[in-house]
Amino acid sequence: MNEKVAEIMAPIAEKYGQEIADINIGKNNRGLLIKVTVGSKKGPAVSDLTSIAREFNKAAALLPGEFNHGDYQLEVSSPGIDRDLTGYKDFLWNEGREVNILIREGEENIKLQGVIVSAEPASVVVNIEGKDRSLSLENIVKAKLKIKF
Repeated sequence: MNEKVAEIMAPIAEKYGQEIADINIGKNNRGLLIKVTVGSKKGPAVSDLTSIAREFNKAAALLPGEFNHGDYQLEVSSPGIDRDLTGYKDFLWNEGREVNILIREGEENIKLQGVIVSAEPASVVVNIEGKDRSLSLENIVKAKLKIKF
C-alpha cells in the first residue's frame, strides 16, 4: 500500500516543490488512515499541503478498488520543527540551521552543537566552533534543530 500511495503522491508533491519524507498507513475508526509528510528546503505552505491532498484524492478516485472515497482519511503535513532529524533529506532541508546532535564514538555518546553546512546520502557536515566536521549518518544517535525564540 505504501508503494501505491508513493506512486500517486510523488509527482503531486513534486509539482508543488516538495518531496515525500514519510508515509505511514494505519487504521482508525473511519477505516484506513494515510499520513504523508512532505518537505523541502523552503518547506511547504499550508496551501501547498491542501492542494497536494486535494490532488491525491482526485487521482485516487480514478483507481477503482484501490482507494474508495470515504474509506480512507488522508493527512498531508510538513515535518515538525521539533521532530528528530533522521535521514539525509532532513539534514539537507535544514542546511544553515543550528542543530544539537548526539553521536556514537566507540563506546560512548558525545553531544555536539553546530550549524549544518551540507548533507550527503551517508554523511552530514556540521560546523562546530568554527570547524567543519563530517559525521556519518549511521553514527548519529539523535539530532534536533535548535529552536530560537
